[in-house]
Amino acid sequence: MNFVERIGECDQCGECCKTVNITVIRDETLRQHRSRKELELYLSYRGICVVGEDVERNQLFYAINIPCQQLGPENQCRVHKDPEAKPFLCHSYPMEPDGTEECSYEFQPAKTLTG
Repeated sequence: MNFVERIGECDQCGECCKTVNITVIRDETLRQHRSRKELELYLSYRGICVVGEDVERNQLFYAINIPCQQLGPENQCRVHKDPEAKPFLCHSYPMEPDGTEECSYEFQPAKTLTG
């Protein structure tokens, strides 16, 4: 398993706030829908996109275009500077690279402890 360390600071690009992201079990989902094409057709009728997969981890990644209610007109988070109002997930996202070019976070291999 590749562990990564996130470095940098949030530049409030707003990209992670524009969608709801969901991870599902790949093999079970494909079994239920018979094929990736059939799954994507089914999800498209509901406004859900398959945006990636990790075969090794048996995961499929979905995105639903529903912006956060705290995302302002200039893609600025209204609660970014208030640790009490900002959900934990928002503080820790992204936890690994998600392919968003606008995001200011960078990732590097995590340092391993030697003992």
